[in-house]
Amino acid sequence: MAGFERHRLFPYYLNSRRLGLLADVNFAIEAQNPLVENSGDRVLAMRDVAATAQDLLRQGRFSNLAEVVATKDVDDKRILGFVWGVFTFSGAAEAIRRAQEGKPPRNATLRGAIPLAATEFDMLGEMSNDHFFSTTSVGVLKGKKRMLVAGHFEFHGHRVEVFPYIIGEEIEAAGPLPMPIATSIRVYAQDIDQFSRVEHSPQPTAADLKAIENMPEVAVKQAFADIIGEPYVSKDWGGEKSDLQTARLTIEDKPTSAAFIFKGPSVSGPLHPGNMGKRGDQLIRAFDEPVDLIVVQHCNKIENTVVRTTESLAYDPRRPRRYCIIDGAETAQILSAYGKLNGQRAKPRAKK
Repeated sequence: MAGFERHRLFPYYLNSRRLGLLADVNFAIEAQNPLVENSGDRVLAMRDVAATAQDLLRQGRFSNLAEVVATKDVDDKRILGFVWGVFTFSGAAEAIRRAQEGKPPRNATLRGAIPLAATEFDMLGEMSNDHFFSTTSVGVLKGKKRMLVAGHFEFHGHRVEVFPYIIGEEIEAAGPLPMPIATSIRVYAQDIDQFSRVEHSPQPTAADLKAIENMPEVAVKQAFADIIGEPYVSKDWGGEKSDLQTARLTIEDKPTSAAFIFKGPSVSGPLHPGNMGKRGDQLIRAFDEPVDLIVVQHCNKIENTVVRTTESLAYDPRRPRRYCIIDGAETAQILSAYGKLNGQRAKPRAKK
């Protein structure tokens, strides 16, 4: 499966001063002008800033906060990093209006409850009029939006002060119209050719759900390997990054390498990030695999915090990936469709 070969940053907010210092680049002085003094020269200068910001993100100059939090003590630390998540933006239009009327400045704000590893953090920061990329930015940065935010993050317990250097989206420019990669970063089970029968599979019964909840993890892994046609199933061991690796998946007939995380009855009830290794680092390890797709499977419900954390790791400007979430109900549908649940025989393929 093709990756995001032509992805690029689409910025809404760029702190040209801080980015220039990070990259050791002297931008044109117009890049430091506030948006209310916008001009053709400022537009050109900010394009140079955007190109540099993109390079810094690709080069890994900003750490993935989910990885940092899962592996290090961050309390009372200031981290140069990035995060992808839902933020609430407010006050940008009012800040610009006050500047136009010559009134004292009042910065716009961003805030969000962002899950990182096994913990949710309350993030809050301000945005200066000097760094809005364009007039379009003011209209976009309002209300709840999923955004990439990069900059400095000061951790104080569960509270994080954000000093944004970059706010924007990663877009895929391969087609006639650029599209945010967030629209294609999540894959659903029916999108995977080897699981396509699930689209015509009935909803699982209570008995099916109970069977999945009691099915040993090793049996679920073997069932998925059989359906995929993956002959090499390694035994579980403490140093593994994922539970099953395969290059035999296809999506729309395009080969797709994948790594699976399986969670069976040993995790009773819904799956939380805290059930996924020390400080939630199992997801971090899985994303270290050299694959295009990460699949998280559980025998029960998968909480939204797991989905949001997985999405944040997939939405990585250094190397975007795709991800798939398969909960207990969908596991039952897949195994039933392929005759792997309670000794069923495989059902015939549905006619197209």
